[in-house]
Amino acid sequence: MRQALAEAARPDPVVVLRDDLAVGPLSDIDSTGLIRSGFWQRVAPHSDIDFAAEMRQALDQLQDVRKSETEVAIWHGQSASDQLMLRRVVFHLYQAPQRINEVALDVRELDMPAHSHLASVGMYPAARLARRFSTIAPVSVLRLGRLGYEWQQCVKENADVRLWKGNTLVPAAYHTVDDVILERCPAAWTPAAQVVGGVMGAVEGLLASDWFVFLALRELIGTGQLVLRGNADSLQTCELRRNVVASPE
Repeated sequence: MRQALAEAARPDPVVVLRDDLAVGPLSDIDSTGLIRSGFWQRVAPHSDIDFAAEMRQALDQLQDVRKSETEVAIWHGQSASDQLMLRRVVFHLYQAPQRINEVALDVRELDMPAHSHLASVGMYPAARLARRFSTIAPVSVLRLGRLGYEWQQCVKENADVRLWKGNTLVPAAYHTVDDVILERCPAAWTPAAQVVGGVMGAVEGLLASDWFVFLALRELIGTGQLVLRGNADSLQTCELRRNVVASPE
């Protein structure tokens, strides 16, 4: 986005909200963020990221945007995380509806397989984004009310996972991802990175990150449904297989 702005000679500042809102608890995301940061710590236990600080920074950024008087353009793609980000920002700016604009990116703008229905802003090249500045448009008050309400509902539901299906956010449980993993993980030893790569784009309605899929793999290992050999802390140096139990004839 910053590259696109530079190419268009636009001085607009960019606020980046990094949290993948499609996965993990949301119950305290707009308050303490402790439950949510704990989830991310579980996803990436050896990361040097201070997830609690990340939660606070996101709230500070939203507060700064709320206090400013400038126009806001929310860029979003067709993915659960982007759609949730849109709804969260709208919720935080509810007192200034006249300032809210959006750019709704279409997956058809990308050179992707015909069966692909999901895309996030980060997947679009700068040149493509630069062509969309002229399409920034205000959001109707009626739609703003619906988007803000939907954010509140998602926080209240506090589902394990949120999917983007049929232009609707659908709550789901972790087993939705587990089922895909168990279906795709072979009985023979396979590099964990290969298993993760095969799962990331296979969960309907979810652009799953490698971090999140690897967490799901580790938890399936903990329940005995998968078996691991190698360094369990490193996606690149371990192998996985289904835990195949032989049954008597």
